[in-house]
Amino acid sequence: AAKSSSAKGQGKGKVKKRSTTGKSVTPNFHTYIYRVLKQVHPDVGIGKKAITVMNDLVNDMMDRIAAEAKLGVEIGRTGKTLKPWHIQTASRLILPGQVKEHADSEAKKALIKFNSARQKASTDS
Repeated sequence: AAKSSSAKGQGKGKVKKRSTTGKSVTPNFHTYIYRVLKQVHPDVGIGKKAITVMNDLVNDMMDRIAAEAKLGVEIGRTGKTLKPWHIQTASRLILPGQVKEHADSEAKKALIKFNSARQKASTDS
């Protein structure tokens, strides 16, 4: 009887992989927060707890903006696609004062850079 159970491969080197479905993983922005800090203040350091707090702040703001943009998609009559202007409108509604203006100008710069790189790539090939 012992031979038949080992012949079936029970308990011999087979490891089941755990399923990762259903688990949501929050994005980690530690590296980017540190890089931006060094761009703005090269001589200033930051602790692990402070980076964790900043990471939580970024994740919270992203969740808020995404939720507001989703409402814009659901209310609007443009279909079910989340478009850049949904995110722009949501960030204008959620972010306060001067932060809103900086976010808007940085987003415009990023879009211009992205579109020019995409055009360059399409003309090269």
